[in-house]
Amino acid sequence: MKRHFYIIALILPILLFSCKSAGQIAKTNFDSDVIQTVKNMNTRQKIGQVLMVNFRYCKASEYSGPKTNLTDFEDASGKIVKVAPLTHINTTAKKVIQDYHIGNVILFAENLSDLNNAAFMISDMQLLSKSNSDLPLIISVDQEGGRVNRIFQTATFPPAKTIGNTQKPELAYAEGKYLAMQLKALGINLNFAPVCDVDSNPSNPVIGNRSFSSNPETAGEFASQLHKGMKDNKLISCAKHFPGHGDTDVDSHVGLPLVRRSKSEWQKLEAVPFKMVIDEGIPVIMTAHIQYPGLDSSKITAKKTGRTIIRPATLSKKILTGILREKLHYNGVICTDAMDMKAISNNFSESQAVIEALNAGADMICNPISIIEQSDLARIEKMYSEIEDALNSGKLSKSRLDNAVLRIVQLKKDYGILDKKYYRPTDTDLKIIRSKLENPEFYTFKNKIKN
Repeated sequence: MKRHFYIIALILPILLFSCKSAGQIAKTNFDSDVIQTVKNMNTRQKIGQVLMVNFRYCKASEYSGPKTNLTDFEDASGKIVKVAPLTHINTTAKKVIQDYHIGNVILFAENLSDLNNAAFMISDMQLLSKSNSDLPLIISVDQEGGRVNRIFQTATFPPAKTIGNTQKPELAYAEGKYLAMQLKALGINLNFAPVCDVDSNPSNPVIGNRSFSSNPETAGEFASQLHKGMKDNKLISCAKHFPGHGDTDVDSHVGLPLVRRSKSEWQKLEAVPFKMVIDEGIPVIMTAHIQYPGLDSSKITAKKTGRTIIRPATLSKKILTGILREKLHYNGVICTDAMDMKAISNNFSESQAVIEALNAGADMICNPISIIEQSDLARIEKMYSEIEDALNSGKLSKSRLDNAVLRIVQLKKDYGILDKKYYRPTDTDLKIIRSKLENPEFYTFKNKIKN
């Protein structure tokens, strides 16, 4: 393996940066019915299709359950308010899905605490979207293993580092297979895994054992196998966090990290796993909210603060289009990390973050706005209006939006989301779901890794 890594380290920079000149992006072929579907959409339907929202919480005033379920949450104004986990579709969630034509949803552990309720909630969201003559939803979670799990009522698997340390890539494939079986049983169709970050900084507070290895080739090989395990079992996988979050000492959930590596260092290290999963056909890649001046040192003025800062990778055309699209020839969906993370939300308004990310080359915008009560609908309306203004003024090109929507709709078709029959589960269906989640193979595999 070390010999293979040495060879890759020597030739990868040449491969990455010699195949095509800037502007020569390999064309993506979209199916004719996908093209027609997008042509038939109005502007708001297109905007909704690129957004991925969460319904993690609802405000206490919209909650009638036990007071013990309440927790503190920082709202959009920075005020701490009481919220409760959302475990069913309430009026606010219904209006967001239907009135704003949302195309994608991300769920959290709070939504999935009761698996019966989770199955109902997921099916209800799909039925709501379909009843509105909109496309079915991508329903996603972060189910990596280790400390990043959202479903705990079935077997949970060890962190990536534990699997990487086995030096058995076939175990990563098996984990991908079992993750697909678990998530699909509930109606979830996208998993934000594998982590392709290289564990290169011992002080990293957010990656650490979420990475398969400190060796880039090993990280890439295991990430590729995890992806293949999910792909072969019809679950969408997502590699993260491009261009590489491994060498940071700041958690982007609470601040904006700065990576000081040079471009040549990036080519030899962080680029390796991403190139490997791209070659294996990874369908989605997630961006990192990090400043990486070795790849893009340009500045951007943050509307929220008025400060001029180094442009984060999520908002960087040089990184997402220039490197990921043009140099690495990636043609799948680019999804941002959650835009309500402090790295972005402390600096940029909601609409600025969305517009800049789309202009940079992102296709799917994760968590552009936190929704906890009906009053948040005014903020959604404001965001949509400002995106429309950007489209009308040319600040955001209509072709860029169309291309993003095409990629998402094609992804939904490729993974059977468009053709699937959606219905509310019966008692019999719930028993089947439960039996699938209690598959003894999961526990056998978990114990195998442990031992």
